[in-house]
This record gives sequence, C-alpha cells and structure tokens, in this order.
Amino acid sequence: MGGPVLDGDALGAVRYRGGHLQIIASAGSGKTEVVSQRVVGLLADGVAPAGIVAFTFTERAAAELRRRIAERAEERLGVAVLDQLGALFVGTIHAYCFRLLQKVVPRYETYDVLDEHEVTAFLAREATRLNLKQLDPRNRLFGSISRFLAGAEIVDNELLDPRTLPEPFRSVLAEYLATLERYRLLTYGQQIALTVEALGDQQVAGAVHAELRHLIVDEYQDVNPAQERLIRLLTGPHTALCVVGDDDQAIYQWRGSDVGNIVTFVDRYPDVATFEITTNRRSRPGIVAAANRFASTIPGRLDKAMGVARPPSGASEVVAWRAETEAEEAGWITNLVLDARDNGVAYRDMAILVRSRAAYRALVDAFNSFDVPVQPGGRTGLFDQPEAQVLGKTFAWMTDIEWRAAFGPGALLHEGDLLEEYRHVFDLDGPAVNRLRRLLREWRGAVPAKDRTADLVGELYELLGELGVRRWDLTDPLQVNRLGTLARFSALLADYESVRRRARVDVDTPGEQVGGQDRGDWYYRNLAIHIVNYAQGAYEGFDGEADVALDAIDLTTVHRAKGLEWPAVFVPSMTAGRFPSRRTGTVGDWLVPRDLFPAARYEGSDADERRLFYVAMTRARDWLSVSRHERVTTRAVAASPYYLSLDDHDLDPAVVAAPTAEATTVADTTLEITYSELAAYLDCAMAYRLRTLLGFKPRLAPELGYGKAVHHTLRTVADYTARTGAVPGAADIERLLDGSFFLPTANKPAHRLLKDAARRLIVEYCTSHGDDLHRVWETERPFELHLDGVTVLGRADVILDHEGGVATNLAILDYKTSTRPGDDHDLQLQVYADAGRREGLDIRGAYVHDLKAGARDPVDVQPATLQAAEDTVRSATQRLRDRDFTPSPGAQCRRCEVRTVCAAART
Repeated sequence: MGGPVLDGDALGAVRYRGGHLQIIASAGSGKTEVVSQRVVGLLADGVAPAGIVAFTFTERAAAELRRRIAERAEERLGVAVLDQLGALFVGTIHAYCFRLLQKVVPRYETYDVLDEHEVTAFLAREATRLNLKQLDPRNRLFGSISRFLAGAEIVDNELLDPRTLPEPFRSVLAEYLATLERYRLLTYGQQIALTVEALGDQQVAGAVHAELRHLIVDEYQDVNPAQERLIRLLTGPHTALCVVGDDDQAIYQWRGSDVGNIVTFVDRYPDVATFEITTNRRSRPGIVAAANRFASTIPGRLDKAMGVARPPSGASEVVAWRAETEAEEAGWITNLVLDARDNGVAYRDMAILVRSRAAYRALVDAFNSFDVPVQPGGRTGLFDQPEAQVLGKTFAWMTDIEWRAAFGPGALLHEGDLLEEYRHVFDLDGPAVNRLRRLLREWRGAVPAKDRTADLVGELYELLGELGVRRWDLTDPLQVNRLGTLARFSALLADYESVRRRARVDVDTPGEQVGGQDRGDWYYRNLAIHIVNYAQGAYEGFDGEADVALDAIDLTTVHRAKGLEWPAVFVPSMTAGRFPSRRTGTVGDWLVPRDLFPAARYEGSDADERRLFYVAMTRARDWLSVSRHERVTTRAVAASPYYLSLDDHDLDPAVVAAPTAEATTVADTTLEITYSELAAYLDCAMAYRLRTLLGFKPRLAPELGYGKAVHHTLRTVADYTARTGAVPGAADIERLLDGSFFLPTANKPAHRLLKDAARRLIVEYCTSHGDDLHRVWETERPFELHLDGVTVLGRADVILDHEGGVATNLAILDYKTSTRPGDDHDLQLQVYADAGRREGLDIRGAYVHDLKAGARDPVDVQPATLQAAEDTVRSATQRLRDRDFTPSPGAQCRRCEVRTVCAAART
C-alpha cells in the first residue's frame, strides 16, 4: 500500500533542492512522512545512502523513521533498494557521536556511557575523593551531587571553557573528568563535546565531509548550543542542512535546549528555504481549535495556526471539569477510563499525562483499586509500586539505615514489619514467611563479610525464587506489570554495581588496572543510602514490553509523551503550582556564574510551561479531558490559569461522557531486531521475554567484557599492521595490550589472569593467521538484512579481502573467545553474508574463529543455505509477532540468569 500523497508545502519540502531547508511542522502534521519521502527522493536523485544522516530526538523516533523510510523506498524504488539502506544513519545525536568517536579514536571502543542514574551512583562512590560536599551549602551528599551535575551539564551544553570557572567547582570538575578517563567512562554531554573537538581536526572533518551530503535534524527546537555547534561543523560547503521542528513544542529548556535556534534559523544560515506544514492530521477539530487558541498566548512564537484535516466526531472533543479533592479527581478519571473501555476504547488507546510525578500517587491508587492495568509505556515511579518499596526497605533493614518515604521522617525498620509487608505484597503463607525469614537473616549476617564478593543481582534472583515469582501468570497484564517492576529493580541494582565495581586504569603500573568495590558493610550501606536518598525519587518504573498487543493504559509525564499520541488523553491536576510548576522561573543557585551562561533559560518561564501544556493537548487524537481538584486536604487550591483558558468547555464531571472507540487496527509494522536478540529468542523465547522485553539484568562477573576487550585489541593489531605494513611482534603486542585491554569489573589479579589468556590468543592468532592482518578490508562492519516484515541488524568483526586469491572477493570473519559444545554460530554469519550480498558485496566465504582453540571453521554460505537461513529468520520473527514465548527448558537453564522467575526452568 502506498504512502499518503502530499501537496502544498509538504510536497515542496520533499522536492526542494539547492540549499538549506527549514520545515516548520505543527503538531500532528505528518512530519515523519515528509522527512521519509524527502530521504527517498534524495536516494532517487542518486545520493548515496552513506551521504544522508538523520538525527532524531529519541531511539523510538529513530526506529519509526527508519521503518517509514524503508516502506517508502520500497514503494518508489523497489525492494532491492532496502539492501542499500544500512549505510544511511538514522538515530540520535548521541548515538552518531559515539559511533564517530569510536571510528576516529579507537580507544573509545572500550569506554562505556553513563546514564543519569549511573553517573549519580558513580559520583556517590567518588564523592570523598572529589570533595564534592564542599559544593553544597548544607554539606549533603546527594545535594552536592545534584548541584555538581547541574553545573557540569551546563559546561557541556554551552561548551564553556573550564578555565573560566570559579573555584572550587573548577578543580572538582577537572578531577571528575580525569577520573572518568581513568575509569574509561563517558557521559552523554561529553559525547557531544568530544565529537565537536574531534571535528576540529581537519583530517577527521575532511573524512566526514567527503561522504556527508544531507544532514536532517528532527525536533530542532530542542537542540542545545553544543548540539547546534556540532550541526554547524557537520554542515560543510557540500552538505545541505534540513531542520524540522516547531517552536511551540520546545519543552526541554531545563536541559539546555534553546528555542532561539529554530526561531532565528533563517538569520543564522545562508540561503534558507522555509516550508510550513501546519495541517493537523492527528486531532479532531475541537482539539485543534482549543490548542490553537492556547498557542496564541505563547510569547515570542513564530506566527502560525494549525489547520484541520479530520471531520468533527459529533460529540464533545474537549472537556474540562473539576473535583473536590485529588482522590476524587482520580476516581472520576478511573470511572471515565472504565466507561471508555466499555465503549470499545482499548486501554492502550488512553493516556494520563501529568506535569510531574507528584500526581502519580492518587492515580495509581485508584487504578489499583479497580484493576486498571498500567503497563506498556506505563512510566510511573518505580517506588510507587509496592514490590519495589519492600525490596528497597530490605536493603535499609539489612544495614540499619533509616527508611524515609518521600519527605517524611526516617525510622529504622523491624524484621517483623518487613516480613508482614512481604507476606501482604507477595501473598505468602506461613511456611513461605518462615523460609523468607531464614534467608533474610542469612543475607543480613553475610553483609559485613570481607571474604565474600557481593552479587546484588544474583542475590535478588535468589530472593525472588523464595517469593514464588515463577508461579505468576504471565497472561495477566497486571502480573506482567509486577514482574516488570522487579526487573526494573534489578536494573537499579545493576546500575549501582556497575559503577561501584568499576575498575580503573592503574596509573602507577602501565598495562594493569585496579578493581572497584565489591564487598563489605559499606558496600551495602551505601546502596541503602542510594535507594533512600536518590532512587526513590529518580527511578521511573517499568517501561512495558515493546509490544502494542498488550492492552494497558499509559501513565506518564508530558515531557516523556513528546512525539506520542493516543485517541483519548487525560491531563489531570491542573491546579496552580502543579501546572505551571511553582518552581518555574525560580532563580537557581548555580555553580557556574550567571554571566557565563543564559541562566534564565535553564530556570524556565511561563512561556516554557505554556508550550508544555500545548504539547499535552496535542497528544490527543479524538478526545481530550483537562481536570483539576479544588482542595489538597483541607486547603483550597486555585485553578491553573491554563485550565481557565478552557472555561467554555467546563462541565460537571457527572455529565462528562466517556469517549467512544472508532474502528481501529494495530499497525502491522516492520520488526527491527538485532541478531543477538534474535539468537536469544531462538535459544529460549521465555528467557528472551524476561531479559529483553521485561528487562531483567545479568549478574556482573570479573570476566565481563573479555570478548569485547579481545576484539578491540585485535582491531588495534589490525590497525598497527595497516599502518606499519608488518604484523606486530611479541613486544608490539604487549604494548598494544597495555594500552587497549580493559575489563570493566575485574580486579588486578583477575585482569592479569585474563590478560595473559588474551595475550596467548592474540600471539597465536598473529603467528598462525598473520596473513589475515594484511587482508583486513573493514572492521566492525554493520549489516542490515531486510526481509518481509523484519530487519535484522548486526555487526561483523572483520571483513577480509583477497578471498581465494581474488582482490575483490570478501570473507566474513567472526571471532569467538570461547565456545561451548553444541554452540551453532552458522546462522549469524549466514545472515551477515546474505545481507552483504544483497548490498552488492562479493561475499565468497565466512568463518567462525575460535580464538581459544585456535580453530577456524568455515560456514556454508551457498545460496540454498542462505535461503534456509532467511526462512529461519522469518519463522522466528513471525513467532515473535504472535507473542509466542514458549520456553525451551534444558541444560541451558542451569546457566540462565532468570531461572528463578521462570516457571519452566529446570534447576
């Protein structure tokens, strides 16, 4: 089926050639379709896929844009073009920067990127050495961390020169950056700043501009100054820039984004053509009219108004109403949700969008009372769930740390109260409570041990086994949601462990590393402190399985709803102080002097809050409910001024009619999956669900990252050979190992042991297969295999040329640092070989190289075999689409991380 036929400015934007381009795209105007058709038009004009880079704001948006480009490319250019799309980059700015850094600075292959939770845990670990508390007037640990990170983010976002900063922040920041380097870690902000620095090298910039012809930036209103600088550097004399966005939807100023980028774009870039796509194809006329009226109150905006594409529904499309209390408001919302469900509206077609997490509690309580599932995309706070609460309390009880919920007073926990909470939350009988008591006492008694390595994730899985989690019914969305909460808690523990146990380069002994913290009373005490003082207010809950077939409601913040849409949307708690937030515009106490950066932009304004409410309104397709409550306990609260803008829609909640469903179908979209995910599904579909979809994390082990480290060292060996023309000798290999072999969680003895093993593998490889090093055509080569309804993504370790003595003949080589009896790696190389041939590469061979055994096994890549491999992929992905998670129990259960939460596991 073909895509929509475009006209007017939408068609003009697709067809425009000759310079820079600005597309002003109002909410619901179909910008993804315009961008995808523009990309396909460029491909039709003969632009090489590698010459096009498209930045999206999120990975989710990237996946949707990739899917749409593939569909439109196949429709216009034929199915064969899909095999060429692997070279076209569609992804986030951060993903592009990390890929570029790893390409031009190979050592970054051994680095990991810290997310916001990991960086907080890392700073808590290093706080004493960095003397962080001096940065907080009240000498608080997490207060100083928060203040420091806000300052460091400003430095990255604004590309400030650290030498201009005042003391003590300047010295702390310098030591922090040096510490990250020793631990081989990066932050998201550093990815941008380091790429900007790399592009200052003319050789690097020249290599990028040699290929890049078109740069497309979606959500341009949300880029910060550092990202804008990156975009400038990527936009060379032969690179046309296309920016897409809407100043009315700029809602991330608190992260440093500058709406001025889009408002002044035509003044800052030469020869800009502007097209406006303002017809809202998403929302009903009543919603569009209300949003237009409200948008006109946003100061400093580009002058525009959304047009209407859809007919009116014949019913009220916007309703505003009030309740006496917050609990009563949540009750009315629950009733409307249930009525809408009775009217045929699926739970997944409804969303509750809040300004902040403060509104979650009453809604969660009401939904729980009536068994309304809040799951796929349900992003309530993790510790709003009772399972996370009792698990968090367990770590506080084990270490005698006072438990404090939200802003209440702290108190020590007692064993009896904790066990009673477990009994209630997990529905335990008497014998189960007794077994749990023995386990928890044993666990608490082992906390101070100095001769025992902590294994937080593993201990959690042992506990879940005692709690009988494996017996939960995974056909019940509410039970799946509970299981997702436990998986999210495993992620919290993994975040803490990954930075506490993180090794660092030993600056006193080249080629060695120093292990992190992994045991003892303070290891557990610091975890409890981390949970009580940080995780409770920071961790979002279960994101849900990536599957639209599950039927449950979305409860999320407006910020996280950006780019999404639902037939029915509720926006509650529209009271003064909640929306707009009472903190907006508050003058901050920044570590960076106000004259060095635009502080007011970070502090927010009424205009920012108005844009946020506009975004909330325009997420609705068919029906929008805006509500408020009049009292908090006995205190009256005023209405939000934004609520008052809808006074002509004000109704008594008793007469508000719930929405009625239209005939809808779940879109049959192309499934995008990595080969490693596909292999995991083929190994055991249930384990795949538990790990990949629900998110249960693996345990940390000293050998974690060994394969990655060996692969990286082999790349440096190949680079050395290409640079010098000679295979490295023993001394050269030792030097290369010293600089490149890094294991993130190994202590010094483990690192030495594993480095010795790696040395043997690499020396053996260079001795027995040194000729390969002169045949390296490309390393870390990405592949995409496009089949009906599925795209498989993968990356081959090495591509060799001169296969069979012919220069253009290629062979895929995949390194394995260890294999087990019965392992079958043939399918992986057959998928890569198939993708390579479809792309036009002359793939003549493929080999699995077992580095430990020194053995190289050929893989059959004859056409009939590749066809069979395609059939296997199609069959597996169809089962995945059908949500077939039939387990495959067997010997592999003994080594499966999630066996304690799997009903089919054989122990």
